[in-house]
Parts: sequence; structure tokens; C-alpha cells
Amino acid sequence: IIFPLYYLPGLRGLAGGDGRAAKFPCSISWMTRRGLPRHCTLCFWNLGWVCLMRALLKDGDVAAMSFADWLRAGFMMQMYAAGFTTVVLTPMKGPDVAMGASDALHCYAAMLYVFDHFIANQFVLGVSAAYSVAFVAASLLCGVFQALRADGERLGRALHGRLGGGQRVRLKPFLYALDLGFMVTENALFFIFLFGMTSGVSVVET
Repeated sequence: IIFPLYYLPGLRGLAGGDGRAAKFPCSISWMTRRGLPRHCTLCFWNLGWVCLMRALLKDGDVAAMSFADWLRAGFMMQMYAAGFTTVVLTPMKGPDVAMGASDALHCYAAMLYVFDHFIANQFVLGVSAAYSVAFVAASLLCGVFQALRADGERLGRALHGRLGGGQRVRLKPFLYALDLGFMVTENALFFIFLFGMTSGVSVVET
């Protein structure tokens, strides 16, 4: 949903959005820091968590919850708190790397939130090993791209030099590819989590 709200003419400038200054490639945090993408994210992200916690708390029938159920619900509340800090309390200020002093809390909360996804896959949501492995692989690749982009692309520029510099690939397209790689892998890890989570859902008719 956030992609058309961020990129489509007529929508991208509404509610304080980036308008024609919309950045591509960019991170999810950059895309959802203001404008319609932010309002949409705040609405549907929190609504999704309400639905998930209702299921984990057995729709309010707490008397039927076991100790393990309470542990799972408690962990997911911690995960929500990490996500709430990232998404709601500390929208990215910039630049679009989230590893500077102005975005330190956003950065650390986001890393915890992503790590929580892996724990949730393993111990709460009953996700198959294939999805868990794919999520870890996408997360590691995303982390590599993030490290190469950080600190003014210091490591990315160094890697470009080791690969032959401008003799093979010019620096600007190389740095653009790092941004694109981060965008693709960041979105991939959340899609993997989403499909993995829904694959473990069972419908119980009452």
C-alpha cells in the first residue's frame, strides 16, 4: 500500500509527503517517515498488532491461557514495543541510512524488531524452517547492504576501489546498486515474514 502512496503523482505530496522529491531507491523507514505512507502505516500496522494480540490472548479468554501462552504473549508485547519505538516514536530524520546520531534510537530499535521476527518465527508462530532460513538470509544480505551504505558509503566506496574502481563500474551506479540492494532485501525479509506467518495460520470453526 505504501508504494503507490509514496510514488504516484497526486498522492505522493499529500499530507506533507515528499512529492516530486520522492527518493528511489529508499528504505521503508524513509518512505514512511511522513505523508500518507506514514499515516497508512500507523493505521494498518497498529491494527494488525491488535488482531495478532487478540489471537495470542485467546480473544480475551485469559483463564484458558497456559504459562507458555503467557510467555508467547509477553514476548510479542516486547516485539510490539520495539516496533512501536521504531515506527511511531522515532520516525527517521535522515539521511536514509538510520545509523547517524540523529537516528540512533530508531536504528537500534529497528535491529531489535527485525531480530524479534526471527524469534517469533521459531517459538511463537509455528513457521516452517524454510521460511525461517529465507528470512535469516534476507536479513543478513540486508545488513551487508546497510553496512556498505553507512557513514557516507565509506565501506561501499572502499569495496568499489578494491573491485577496480572506475575501470569496471563507475562509482555512482555502484552506490545506486547498493541502495537498490538494500531496498530489495529489506522488503523481501518482511514479505518472507508475512507469507511465513500466514502459512502457519489455522482456522478453527466454532
